[in-house]
Amino acid sequence: MGEPLVDQNQLEQIGNYVKSNMGQWMREQNIYPFPPPEPRLDREILERIVTVEQQLKFQNEKLEMMMGSMDKRFETMQESMDKRFESVDKRFEAVDKRFNRLYTFLTGIFLTMLAGFIPLIIKSM
Repeated sequence: MGEPLVDQNQLEQIGNYVKSNMGQWMREQNIYPFPPPEPRLDREILERIVTVEQQLKFQNEKLEMMMGSMDKRFETMQESMDKRFESVDKRFEAVDKRFNRLYTFLTGIFLTMLAGFIPLIIKSM
């Protein structure tokens, strides 16, 4: 096939030449693959992070307070609903007693009437 035009030693020399001059060539063309970090920017980012953390902490505390007040409200609502149901239960018990008394009264009237009709039925036979 033939001999390669460039041997391994020449490839290494070319690679070393490119490595040593690449930074200069990129600066000449204003090409910066990784801009140098700005310490001011880092401090600003840190200050923003601290501010965000403080705001999150404040919001978390506020949410906990709101949840606590909601729990208290639900407890008071539950207590008032329990009292209402107790009063409704008492009313149903009172109505049930009245119906029982009415049933007893009407049963007595029916039996009295039946007792009065029995002699009439026997006489007519």
